[in-house]
Amino acid sequence: MSSIEFEGVTKVYDENIVAVDDFNLDIEAGEFLTLVGPSGSGKSTLLRMVAGLEEITEGTISIGEETVNKLPPRHRDIAMVFQSYALYPHLSVRENMAFGLKRSTDLADEEIYERVEEAATLMGIEELLDDRPKQLSGGQQQRVATGRAIVREPAVFLFDEPLSNLDAKLRKHMRTELQRIQQELETTAMYVTHDQEEAMTMSDRIAILNHGNLQQVGTPREVYNRPRNLFVAQFIGSPSMNVFDVSYEPTNTGGRLTGDVEIEIGQDRAERIESLDTNELKLGVRPEHISVGQTETEGTIDAYIDIIEPLGARDLLYFDLESEDEGPVTKDIPTSDEADETAPDSDIDEHKAFIDPEAITEDVHNVFLTLDTDQMHIFDASTGLSLAYLDEQESAAAPPA
Repeated sequence: MSSIEFEGVTKVYDENIVAVDDFNLDIEAGEFLTLVGPSGSGKSTLLRMVAGLEEITEGTISIGEETVNKLPPRHRDIAMVFQSYALYPHLSVRENMAFGLKRSTDLADEEIYERVEEAATLMGIEELLDDRPKQLSGGQQQRVATGRAIVREPAVFLFDEPLSNLDAKLRKHMRTELQRIQQELETTAMYVTHDQEEAMTMSDRIAILNHGNLQQVGTPREVYNRPRNLFVAQFIGSPSMNVFDVSYEPTNTGGRLTGDVEIEIGQDRAERIESLDTNELKLGVRPEHISVGQTETEGTIDAYIDIIEPLGARDLLYFDLESEDEGPVTKDIPTSDEADETAPDSDIDEHKAFIDPEAITEDVHNVFLTLDTDQMHIFDASTGLSLAYLDEQESAAAPPA
């Protein structure tokens, strides 16, 4: 296994299209790092530059102690698993898995097939070695493609959305299998996906990209609990974070956020907000940190039911802060396929909270919300940066006492 180092890596295509912009990151040997972001964020381009399939416009990529910018792909000691399995239909599973070793090494056939059988056992496909790809299911083909990478015994595994062609149930199973195999082999892995749930469940660390720029890197818990900016806050988490437009007003006891919602805040937060150049803010609260009731009490927020979506152990309540024509609660029951997917991505104006099943009776249209103020995230509306991150920057820049 080897470390991977990106130093000032930039990729510019024709017509000055910047796919990756000044990317800097160190991946430790044996680490499972996931690159995640929306379509066009530059994650696959980064992976292809590591593999040698894309030239680097600026910067350097090192695998181990060696800079690989000009090194041919076959000399980089990497193995790549693609979204399409790229199996040869006329070859058996055994021959598909052995093909790369036969072409790129001087190993004897006996050793090659011994490696193939070991990898097949690890992947649970030892009984399929004499089958052809057309006889296999999608999940089995994915296992063959992964086994073909394993037999290479590379320093680095590269995965480019390898599970996106599988159905939801099999995808969840296979991501557990891939994580187990990587841990057993202790091989450095870079994994690309647009699915933040895959990133959260599989990774040692996650790197979030947007428009070619690295937004944040950290453990799954770090990026979920302490998002650096508004983009990360809304991209990581399913369903996504609720965001409210608010303004700050000072009070005798601290301050108050007013706008979409009204919240009292303590002196520490008030003083931090007052140090900003603006009092126009975004308030972020995750759905699990909102309590929903049918009785108004001091400090609760009026809300109006849009949809209640049954998810099994919990229901997901979609709510509005402004009343529309009152009517019965709409229950949108997902299909079996939809139930296996993550909750739908949402726009900033789409608000959600978890509730216990059947907690809201059919004739109720108006509910009352209580926000967990200890779990709130406050962002500068102009820059999108979180107040907590700005505090960390100032602390890091401060001279030692």
